[in-house]
Amino acid sequence: MKGQITIQSAIDELQRNFKMLNEMYFNNELEKPVIAILTDVTSGAYDWITVNKVWSSKDMKWYREINLCAEYLNRDTELVITTLLHEMCHLYNIQNGIQDTSSPETYHNKKFKEVAERCGLAVEKSEKYGYCITRPTQELTDIVKSKTRAGCFKLERMKTYRDGTPKTTTTGTDGKEKTVSRTKQSMRKYTCSVCSLIVRASKDISNKLKCIDCDEIFIKS
Repeated sequence: MKGQITIQSAIDELQRNFKMLNEMYFNNELEKPVIAILTDVTSGAYDWITVNKVWSSKDMKWYREINLCAEYLNRDTELVITTLLHEMCHLYNIQNGIQDTSSPETYHNKKFKEVAERCGLAVEKSEKYGYCITRPTQELTDIVKSKTRAGCFKLERMKTYRDGTPKTTTTGTDGKEKTVSRTKQSMRKYTCSVCSLIVRASKDISNKLKCIDCDEIFIKS
């Protein structure tokens, strides 16, 4: 239906922005990738790019993939486009033989930072993942707001485990959401009110557990 917001609307807008940013920052030198919107399989990534060319067409041309994770699509437009531009910086480095990540392909080094800052991104350092935190400068924000069609990024996928169970998330040191493991979610903590002995259980055992030394019932905490 005309005017309906769909995943195709988002993909079309990402392709438009790829073309615009390619001309603006890369002298139109970036190879065209397949831009996809797939579910997050890394427990917290907004995006990724494949180093190898993993898509092929009937005429046997091969393409890399830039994916924006479906679980993080409904963010402010400038943040979604920043995510795309982040991966375009990786694509530039891949094409030019520049090693911009390490250990293993997650730690963003200064070579990535240099390219990203040339492309209108503000870069911050994460202790664990290096210069991976990218945010739009005011200049880039203004460009995106004036050039990008509003309303194309209104959908996002629920964060779930592979069996469809909703995930519990927390914010990591790099500012991104991280999945809380099922083990941590399911464990319950009980404390003796006298000696402060702590026990953990995978199910609710309130009023069923007593400290042998103190003869006190453990309290859920």
